[in-house]
Amino acid sequence: MVNELKVKCFMCLAETLSFTEAGRRLFISQQAVSRHIAGLEQDLGIRLFERSRNSVELTEAGVRFFQFFRETGSRLQLLLAELAGEYAIQTKNIRIGYQNWLEFGPALGSAMAVLRESTPDLHLLGERHSPVALITLLESAKLDMILIHERFIPINSELRRLLLIKTPMQVVISRRDPLCIGFNGDYHIFESRPLLIDAFEGENQIATVARAGNELAPYKFEPKEIIVLPNRDSIYTEAELGRGIFLSSSMSQTIQNGSLARFDTDVLEGLFCVWRTSNSTFYIEQYAKQLRREYSALTERFLKTYRWE
Repeated sequence: MVNELKVKCFMCLAETLSFTEAGRRLFISQQAVSRHIAGLEQDLGIRLFERSRNSVELTEAGVRFFQFFRETGSRLQLLLAELAGEYAIQTKNIRIGYQNWLEFGPALGSAMAVLRESTPDLHLLGERHSPVALITLLESAKLDMILIHERFIPINSELRRLLLIKTPMQVVISRRDPLCIGFNGDYHIFESRPLLIDAFEGENQIATVARAGNELAPYKFEPKEIIVLPNRDSIYTEAELGRGIFLSSSMSQTIQNGSLARFDTDVLEGLFCVWRTSNSTFYIEQYAKQLRREYSALTERFLKTYRWE
């Protein structure tokens, strides 16, 4: 019966034309090489080598089998590499990052549960970061995909994006603020309050204020003052104390904060799933598509549960 060891002996002897050298390369005796070659010839019913007292030569059939095994071996290695790659994809973790102030509800876990029905060893590793950090980690291949709002996604042909959901942006303010009483639906009345905004990594105050101006453009909103704070938690605290307002997605974690009131604007913002084209795999794409289905199916329930209205 043809087996791997016999083929290895044949290939090594065909390359070296020496039983001694073939045995040395394979770490077996030359007698063992001779025995395996004889066994292969018997299995095939074809003489592969012409042997004399002082030399070994391939027969014409031996040359053809050598070419066949070499080509087959190359294709086999490619096939094994592909299968190993597919297996690695099936068992690897999907490293996903998401904006640190957003509340995603059950969609992340529900989407993964669907994929794990067919691939039980697929796992999701989640990390929260600022938008700037998310893009940096994605581009440096430290994350496989990110969930991020559209305004933070750079123009980059190497990034693939899939819209998951669009929700209204909101003005968030302390419930104790007098402007909350009798709110008439026009969020521009809050322009009289300072706007609180957090600085991203690497930003100085001038850059943060400039970014705030760009982000405010769709709202036609001109606050009397912009206050830059070091992080999102500081914004929540200052807003609770009545020292200003901030703009936030209706998916923000402020939905759990009873001290803050939220008022819809007329600006919708898309939440996207983004991944690198060079890292696009079957499971990353399937997870992104399943996320979109989950958000589509659960939007109405989210609106009621998290009061996104």
